[in-house]
Amino acid sequence: MKKNNSNNEYIAFNSYGGFNATKDEYHILNTNTPLPWCNVMANEQFGTIVSSYGTVYSYFKNSREYKISEWCNDWVSFEPGERFEGIYEKDYNLRYGFGYTVVLEDTETLNKRMDIFVPPNENIKIQYIEIENKEKSKKQSIDIKYIIEPVLGVARDTTEDFILCKKEDSVLKFKNPYSLEFSHLMAYITLLPYSDNIVVTYDEKEYSVNAHIKLKPSEKISFCIILGATDDEQEANVIKDKYIDKEAVLKTYEETKKYWRKLVVKNFKTGNEYIDIMANGFLLYQTIACRLFARSGLYQSSGALGYRDQLQDTMALISTWPEKTRNQIILNSSKQFEKGDVLHWWHDHNNAGIRTYFSDDYLWLPYVLVEYITKTKDYSILDVEVPYLEDKPMGNNRELYDVFNNIDVKDSVYNHAKKAILYSLSRINPSNGLLEIGDGDWNDGFSNIRGESVWLTFFMMNILQNFEKIAKYMKDEEMISLCQKHRHIFKHSIIDYAWDENHFVRAFFENGEVLGANSNKECKIDLISQAWAVIALKDYPDLKDEIKTAIASAEKYLVDKQNMIVKLLYPAFDKPKNNPGYIKAYVPGIRENGGQYTHAANWLAMAYFELKEDKKAIEILNMINPISHSDTKEKADIYKVEPYVVAADIYSNPEHIGRGGWTWYTGSSAWMYKVIEDYLGKKKS
Repeated sequence: MKKNNSNNEYIAFNSYGGFNATKDEYHILNTNTPLPWCNVMANEQFGTIVSSYGTVYSYFKNSREYKISEWCNDWVSFEPGERFEGIYEKDYNLRYGFGYTVVLEDTETLNKRMDIFVPPNENIKIQYIEIENKEKSKKQSIDIKYIIEPVLGVARDTTEDFILCKKEDSVLKFKNPYSLEFSHLMAYITLLPYSDNIVVTYDEKEYSVNAHIKLKPSEKISFCIILGATDDEQEANVIKDKYIDKEAVLKTYEETKKYWRKLVVKNFKTGNEYIDIMANGFLLYQTIACRLFARSGLYQSSGALGYRDQLQDTMALISTWPEKTRNQIILNSSKQFEKGDVLHWWHDHNNAGIRTYFSDDYLWLPYVLVEYITKTKDYSILDVEVPYLEDKPMGNNRELYDVFNNIDVKDSVYNHAKKAILYSLSRINPSNGLLEIGDGDWNDGFSNIRGESVWLTFFMMNILQNFEKIAKYMKDEEMISLCQKHRHIFKHSIIDYAWDENHFVRAFFENGEVLGANSNKECKIDLISQAWAVIALKDYPDLKDEIKTAIASAEKYLVDKQNMIVKLLYPAFDKPKNNPGYIKAYVPGIRENGGQYTHAANWLAMAYFELKEDKKAIEILNMINPISHSDTKEKADIYKVEPYVVAADIYSNPEHIGRGGWTWYTGSSAWMYKVIEDYLGKKKS
């Protein structure tokens, strides 16, 4: 595997940047990257996103609902909600680490450095700046200004007329008293100088703070700019008083680095350098900082908790942060209705969420619960009592957005998981014995099929096989029998209705017509039916031939080795006979519509590992790995997105083939880590 193209200091150098020698930072030496290359820094309440083009934005409490500064995702006319004058403006280099970013500028006369980080337990962003005068006999002066475009809500165009700003005690304070849910919150900026040669001024109209700095020959001075938010106005003064001492800033910085290193840095030694780099920090950092904490990125800022999303994300943490997984299972149990269905997503600050007819959400509860207990042996979680949600019928609506509060009725986590299975089993179509797809299964884009899902049936078979072990522990004879019975019935339904010569079909429309069959002109084959056929049926000796044939078909039609793409389906939808849903709104070969959907590509690697075909599994992981797409300039210019985080999708469209799509905010990072840990972890030292 190539290490360096032209810069011997870096691994996988591509003319824009590369990994440092210790493989725990990504250095960007040319910020004219094809697209903004970002770093997400966050704790559970506060976060910020920076990029090679500048700061993207910051938020508090909820990354969509309470943006402190304007979110910018337009990389053509990049107009960030926070900007600097005098630093981080032009001709700078970047170092992205776990929990921090370093901005470096070196001119003929000045050295400038800014370290940006979000402490784990404080709702602030610290921007610590050092300026050094390189002139040995000449004084210099410089101004560094920090300006924000305050939002204090969802979007600036709806809040800017209501924002109040005042300077008080060397702090610039912002409030939106007309916010329905966040009028009690306050954002603030303070600049703390660590030299008498720094004059600080605030501008309430421009929402800015300026440091006028005078430097003696060879002098090096520092200061910090803090952006924060709070529900207690006195906290701003507490923070200011704490960090008026430079040593406090440096101490917190080191503590932040240690916190993240302990959380994400591992010691995998698989024999594959690129896989090791991702598994030894970058995958877990992406999963925790972005998916679990920020729930935001350059391409989307949602702020919401997805029922299945965060369960899967925390599943990757069972061995490294089991308390997080445990708490997520309990939290998700509390988002279930007595009927057995669950919220598709919700906001934790107001309990507002959406009730839908999606058919896989609730099944991730028993799936992740089994994974958690299998690895931790923590059977005590099964007895934890958790309340249900109040029932608000959907009526004739396909979805209902409302505030859903918990009721006094409680049940054990075991019974919540059991109820999810029973509810799913109540949605079997008696004509073919397969589970109803509702308004979509794992693939949200199949929103108009309304028939049955073959993938979901495979998924349920796997759950029943594993949940039976939990039922045995609970001595639940009725559930043991039910798991065995329905797994047997599903097996025969799959063979009778879903096998199509050389692979398994994907779904059935409400009118009975098939999707993912050889007879289709579009979507003749879908990846996840083949991958999960292996996972669900691998223990049936009589289906050995079908499984091998199905996975061979997936390799033939869906794995593009030349362009390093694993397509979700083939051919893409263009003018389908039956409308599958909003998936066809995507251009053919983009995202779910025939591009690589990396979440599913991980499942193909998992299937190969289950078949003991490790070489092919690792080949798929190498194709998924962002470093493989960007270790030369030529590759990076095609791939365009960050080399150090997993992309949700990669385009197969001929006009954009190999281009990475949505990065950072994707569950693909958690699944990639899980697959590496589960199947290659035995090789770590």
